[in-house]
Amino acid sequence: ISLDVYPREVVGIIGDNGAGKSTFLSLLTGYNELDSGKLFYRNQPVTVRSPHTARRDLKIEMIYQRLELAPDLTVWENLFLGEELRSFGVFMRRGAMRARAQEVLEQLNTKIRATDYVGELSGGEQQAVAIARAILFDREVIIMDEPTAAISVQKVEDVLTLIRSLRDAGKSVLLVSHRFDDLIAVCDRVVVFYHGTIRHVLPNKNLAVADLVHAMF
Repeated sequence: ISLDVYPREVVGIIGDNGAGKSTFLSLLTGYNELDSGKLFYRNQPVTVRSPHTARRDLKIEMIYQRLELAPDLTVWENLFLGEELRSFGVFMRRGAMRARAQEVLEQLNTKIRATDYVGELSGGEQQAVAIARAILFDREVIIMDEPTAAISVQKVEDVLTLIRSLRDAGKSVLLVSHRFDDLIAVCDRVVVFYHGTIRHVLPNKNLAVADLVHAMF
């Protein structure tokens, strides 16, 4: 695999089952380590040893299809889960976390409140919460795994709008999806994986669904 990812772009990733998409992303996010090859971040070689390293040092956030949210906690508690603001290293700054969470939610133009419970939100709204976490901690690379797969049709456009807003804010977005219409709607390029290699890199210029299907098979 040899791939450059730039700021202010959305890169789609497609491929049949077993093409290597998940393995590639697990290396970027620190769930697996490279056996060979090199990863460069801002032109400097780096080693990603854990998801914590990916988040802290490389500012990479992975948003999984299952979202990994705690439904019985509020939105602000989910956003800061594991990275709580504390005074003197002990006392949680609950008011500050609620206020900061609300600021980020308003930045996304969503009606979600920081005090809402995640379990009471729709699928599209939960996607917004996951994206809000990436913005809250100023991640620079956001990887999204099938973000529109499990939400209603009317909420799909809301998620696509959020992806466009990330790009407009200068972020890099890697978008894995089997919904080719969604990829064509938001991606600058689409990368086709095949048996652990990159088979094609297609600029999104007059791309059609048939082009992506043909490139895959």
